[in-house]
Amino acid sequence: MKLKQILAPAGACLLMAGLASALPASAADWAVWKGQDEAAPRAIYTTGAETAGAVLTCDGKGLMSAMLALAPASMPDLLERNAPYARGTDANVTIGDHEPVAARFQYVPARKLLTTNSHAVAGRVFNAAVTGEPLTVETRREGTAHPELPAPNDSFRAFAKTCMALREASES
Repeated sequence: MKLKQILAPAGACLLMAGLASALPASAADWAVWKGQDEAAPRAIYTTGAETAGAVLTCDGKGLMSAMLALAPASMPDLLERNAPYARGTDANVTIGDHEPVAARFQYVPARKLLTTNSHAVAGRVFNAAVTGEPLTVETRREGTAHPELPAPNDSFRAFAKTCMALREASES
């Protein structure tokens, strides 16, 4: 074989490896929670394990709740951890450069996770994903969550449609 035939593939591999290291570490996206109907999900989560993520759920009346990681982790792996204890905590929720809003969360120490059943607060998380603005949840003692919310995709839109349909059905 000629030297060029040997070195060309090796050079291409090195070039691709160099380009891959210049790309973002995580290509997070929204995914439907395992076992959910892909066309009408009631639970979605962010897929990037290299960033702090989120889970959005909606109940039978279409009201949303949210879970936010304080540290980078795979959301499914994080939720598999045994976590027998949670405590209430006050926090300020900020989207972009808007005024912070006071909110109440549950903090799960074993998971380093903030949860809220407040539809209004979960709606802020949802809206941050829609607008692409950064979301910050600053607690008094537990730390600050900076979940990286991916742009809406088909899973996110199916979730939104499902929650809206459930909310409309419960209002009628």
